Amino acid sequence: MQFSDKLKLARQQQQLTQTQIAEQLHVSPKTISSWENARSFPDIGTLVRISDFYDISLDQLLREDQTMTDHYDAIDKHAQRDQKYFQVTYYLNVTLFLVLWGLQAVSNNFRSVVGWLTLAFVINLIVLATHYPDYHAWITGLPHRILLLLLIIGVSTIFFLINGKIANPQQTNAAYLTGFYIGSVAKPLMETAGVIFMIFGYGELKETK
Repeated sequence: MQFSDKLKLARQQQQLTQTQIAEQLHVSPKTISSWENARSFPDIGTLVRISDFYDISLDQLLREDQTMTDHYDAIDKHAQRDQKYFQVTYYLNVTLFLVLWGLQAVSNNFRSVVGWLTLAFVINLIVLATHYPDYHAWITGLPHRILLLLLIIGVSTIFFLINGKIANPQQTNAAYLTGFYIGSVAKPLMETAGVIFMIFGYGELKETK
């Protein structure tokens, strides 16, 4: 018997409507209908709640439905791939950040190299941001919220001040200066984001080991 049929049968045996089940599982009646007609599947957390509500083991719910098993296998593989991306981009973020600031501290003769590394840093930061596992942890509890606020205000202010002292436009035409000052704003913001990902990402990294 397919998962959708098992859900429908379990609900009918308890003489409940889709609306009543939806209220218990905190979803819409349309979602229940979609599950019972095999148009979609619940996520893992909801699947556990379904198992508890109907008092049916997860093994019984998933058994015989290869389509659903394949669906959760695909989700698991996708999660593992995202985790690998996160780990690689996290370490790369730290490395690029340290190298960039190391070169800037040593000399101004590495402008071309710094430019390319900055581009690599931004691209890596975008990949890291799109594969980050749990942004909710950043604001879970008052200490995390205070830390995030302090990082955004404090770190960005420091980077703006440092970049303001280092920055020195080489040309005076309007187009160049516009790009220069946009970069002078964007660079500290990207560096601040990099530091935030380093700090909060370290906790995520420890949980995966």
